[in-house]
Amino acid sequence: MVEKEIDSLCSQYGLKPTNLSDLMLKVNFPDPDLDYGFTEEENSLYLPLCQELSAASSPPGGDNFRVYIQLVLDPDKVNSEYLADFFNNPLGLKIRKAWEARGFILRPEIREPEASGSVPSGMYSLNGTVSSAHFSGGSRFTKVSSLAADEITFESKASVENMCEETSESTSVLLGTAVPLFSGVLSLPNVDLDSLTHSKLYLPDLQVQLEVLKIKNLTKELISQLGVFECRLSTYPKSITHIRKKLELIREAVKLANDSDYILELIRRGESKKLEFKSTLRTNLISGKPDWNIEHAVLKTIVAYLNTDGGILLVGVSNSGEVLGIKNDGFPNEDRFLLHFKQLIKQHIGLNYASMIEYTLVPVNGRNILEIDCKKSDEAVFLKPDRNDEEFYIRIGPSSERLTGSKLIEYVNRRYNGKPG
Repeated sequence: MVEKEIDSLCSQYGLKPTNLSDLMLKVNFPDPDLDYGFTEEENSLYLPLCQELSAASSPPGGDNFRVYIQLVLDPDKVNSEYLADFFNNPLGLKIRKAWEARGFILRPEIREPEASGSVPSGMYSLNGTVSSAHFSGGSRFTKVSSLAADEITFESKASVENMCEETSESTSVLLGTAVPLFSGVLSLPNVDLDSLTHSKLYLPDLQVQLEVLKIKNLTKELISQLGVFECRLSTYPKSITHIRKKLELIREAVKLANDSDYILELIRRGESKKLEFKSTLRTNLISGKPDWNIEHAVLKTIVAYLNTDGGILLVGVSNSGEVLGIKNDGFPNEDRFLLHFKQLIKQHIGLNYASMIEYTLVPVNGRNILEIDCKKSDEAVFLKPDRNDEEFYIRIGPSSERLTGSKLIEYVNRRYNGKPG
């Protein structure tokens, strides 16, 4: 499944799948005689062989190095900081879990703590809870003492803005994730290095990698500034209008980017009971002309979602997941496209169900697609192809099925009237 997801990603962005062996110059296993287990080399990835630990571009601290390998990477192909971040994101974690599931990595034997109530070596206690402080940019873990809210002090900080910054710095150490450190390793992981390094990866070119890192740094800076904004809000009420306008601009920009990524993630998952793709809203791609059958297929999917458990319909996406956009429907502009869709809902389903049908245009890969998010209806919804006919649909698996006669009566009674089927 992971390789299928990687293939889908690469197909969407016009990339070829790659693997670690194509990116590596050499690999080093940990040396217990060295302070951090490895000799630092430029552009190195420190890859953990236990999925609980983070990949890093600098040597791991403490005894953690025993369950890492060092990959010295080709600087013309990949940036180690980018690749470390990749292996710590959801797709990278899936790949690492797949390595264990497929037997490429056999976990090491770990010494159990001597007493059930004691804190294992290599783990730190924070406010009575076993945890660790994790600082971005590396996998070093630092012991942090308990820090209550009333213990935060400001040293010669006169301005509120400086106090906000110091508050952020003082409390950031409390946000680490509880991750066990493997100091009690009794045996090194058993690694099938050839299989591991030849498994598929999704990787953009080096220029894109560097751009992604820049954007991530901007994001961290923005989060820091937002913390200052939040602190100033109650201190400088005269600034409230200025701050609100700035935040609204940021929110819209981030929402747009998030919506695009969300739609791409949906497309990667493929069609299901609650997700369907349609290439167009009205155009038959074979004839190149508007076709009621195409519109009917869109409308019956919406009705089926309303009559079952809701779902999302993406218009402008082919059955294979190719992003086509709405241009094939031949409308002069986006407003006319949306108006036509609204008219279809009004005429063939009814505006009384409009509140359960949320829709918007989302830019994906430079093309707009229509996202239609349907809620579950508390009453039976019928599709009206014309004034004298009504059709009832439900979702069964990844398709919309029409119910008629006794099956329709049985379904409506069971679902909406509380009568046993």
